[in-house]
Amino acid sequence: MTFVAAPAKALFALSRGTQASLSVAQPLIAALLADDRPSPPRLAAATLAAFAAFFAVFAANDVLDIDVDRRRFAHVRPYEGADLDGVGGRHPLARGRLSRRAAFAWIGGLGLIAVVVAALLSWVCLALFAVAALLQVLYCRLATVTPLKFLVSGVMVAVGAAAGWFAVSASVDPLRLGLFLVWMAAWEIGGRNIPNDLADIDEDRHLGVRTLPVAFGPRTGAAVAFGFLLVAGAASCLLACVTLRSFGPPGLVGTVLVTAVTVVRPGLVLLRRAEPPVALAVFNQASFQPVGVLAVFAIGLATAGLWH
Repeated sequence: MTFVAAPAKALFALSRGTQASLSVAQPLIAALLADDRPSPPRLAAATLAAFAAFFAVFAANDVLDIDVDRRRFAHVRPYEGADLDGVGGRHPLARGRLSRRAAFAWIGGLGLIAVVVAALLSWVCLALFAVAALLQVLYCRLATVTPLKFLVSGVMVAVGAAAGWFAVSASVDPLRLGLFLVWMAAWEIGGRNIPNDLADIDEDRHLGVRTLPVAFGPRTGAAVAFGFLLVAGAASCLLACVTLRSFGPPGLVGTVLVTAVTVVRPGLVLLRRAEPPVALAVFNQASFQPVGVLAVFAIGLATAGLWH
């Protein structure tokens, strides 16, 4: 059992399995926005494709960043508090816990599943997956080039999440889809990307990695992150208003509460204390916003007979 568990744990860590699993909520929300009564087989297929895609893309990020990560671990600082990205161990490839061959096989297998299922669902899903993968490569290549790479990250997450829409529908509602894209991009930038960079600011300075907190200071980084968090919170709550007929009062009230707890309150704390441990806590809490909204949307659909 130990022989099997060790590589399995390393592969889970390579894919940042906890974060990758939470990320599946993003395309599932898009699917429910496109069709609040989606076909169960198509929804199941979309879920499978999303799991495979996110586990593959997060793992590919570690492969692309292996040289930086190896230098990072030569001067690693102790982490304070829990880190969702660190469940199972941080960067197992860079630390020699996993071979390149195993990593490539893992990414290739998952990528193949994602591509095949996405192609069966819709050519648009396949195209969006390809664009998101290319943006991931671009983001990694910009690590030491520009602090504005967080914009690439936001677009990448929004594009990948939008695949869920086209997995269940060929038509587009510009208002719903537009609000969703704004929400996803702003949430990624303000809730995950910049806070994660702020949490790693000392290491990134040493490694020459250009991030917003490194280039302009932690207080500016915190202020920009908070601004994007406000945009993400407003977009998600407006989306719940627009979709009131679909998800009802549970969707609207639940979205407001989830957003207040996972986005607005942590952002205010970060604005007051622009410090790495606080930034890491914001990253962890914000990561749960899409999952929380997906849950309240599901409750709204399940209880539709009570409020229609």
